[in-house]
Amino acid sequence: MRCYLINLDRSDDRLLRMTAEFERIGLEFTRVPAVDGRSFAPERLYELMSEQRPWAAPLTASEIGCFLSHKRCLELIAVGADEYAAIFEDDVIFAQDARMLLNSDGWIPEDADVVKIETHRKKVLTDQPISCRDSRFSVARLCSGHILAAGYVVSRDAAQRLLDEMKIISVPIDHLLFNPSHGVFSKLVIYQLLPALCIQSGVVSTIEAERQGSYERPPLGSRIVRELKRIVRRTGSGAVGLWINCATKRRWGRVPFS
Repeated sequence: MRCYLINLDRSDDRLLRMTAEFERIGLEFTRVPAVDGRSFAPERLYELMSEQRPWAAPLTASEIGCFLSHKRCLELIAVGADEYAAIFEDDVIFAQDARMLLNSDGWIPEDADVVKIETHRKKVLTDQPISCRDSRFSVARLCSGHILAAGYVVSRDAAQRLLDEMKIISVPIDHLLFNPSHGVFSKLVIYQLLPALCIQSGVVSTIEAERQGSYERPPLGSRIVRELKRIVRRTGSGAVGLWINCATKRRWGRVPFS
């Protein structure tokens, strides 16, 4: 299975680290030059975004560049020879035995369009797990949102269908793929790998750096209301999660990184 690595031309340090990371697990990769959204003129950024703005905040230049970078990878996969291929961003860490799965696609369910192989370490809803042959891993249908798109496997057919949905940029790429409230989640058969075989490292991504730079701290009153709502949500989701785990075959919990 071919592995595509998204990497900005100006991020040589990340490329060096990822080269060492792939060598550590004994796999090769194909570097895909990332689209640098910061190089676009404001007029060009505006042209790229959808007039229908389902996303609350304006997308940053880095988010637009990230979207287009993933699109580049999907274009390669759609015309490639491999039935499945993996896409990675340049800030991931692999499990020691990641090669076991990334070296073939025999473990992927026949109906899978996308398999998310990273974890955000947030609680998610998954269906019954299916054991991956001759490994300690399993896969389960992803039934809730699980954002971030630093590591996932996509089929050639799904890559083409995703490209049809990506002609205009409306939301960040991870929300397009893995947020049921946006994008194509309901149109795809998406699985989650358990445990995840990669996770984003502690390196601050270029997107997060840009988000943090534009962040404005809300007033005290707004922060208090926000925290109260968060407590209510957590209490409610905890009770629902307990019921799901005890009364159904589905599972509510965090996806571990091995």
